[in-house]
Amino acid sequence: MGKLTDLQIEEYFDTHLPYRNGILLVHMKLCAPGPWHGDKHLLNASFEASLVTGRMFLNVLGVGKNSRDELEPYRFRKDDVSAEDLKGKLIDVQNLPHGEGDLFVGFLKMADKGAAHLTLPMKHPWDKTHEAILRIQHYVRTNLYQATGRSW
Repeated sequence: MGKLTDLQIEEYFDTHLPYRNGILLVHMKLCAPGPWHGDKHLLNASFEASLVTGRMFLNVLGVGKNSRDELEPYRFRKDDVSAEDLKGKLIDVQNLPHGEGDLFVGFLKMADKGAAHLTLPMKHPWDKTHEAILRIQHYVRTNLYQATGRSW
């Protein structure tokens, strides 16, 4: 028997993944109609939440990075849920297109060093965040939803 029951897998697809997808997209949606004129703290919080959630999705899909800022397969802990636990497919980090690999490395570093930890100042590819989110969403759609016969 796998890590999750069929009922638990359905709960992830019915509740947890859509909830997280909403968090992933919130900053992009707030920025979509043009410049933001609301509370800057709300916009900043949505950006940080998108970063952390994008990192979570990449990890679920099996994408991690090492201390040399190179993509590598994510090392799952025993209580982590992976795409395979959900009966989907992991991303083979060795076969990602070069530009996409670089995009994910920059995103993961920004999510880690820019959002999840307070670190010394460093440059981050913040201007590529929405592009990375769209690619992450592509893999969630193909490696989780389509791979398990679910509609997006």
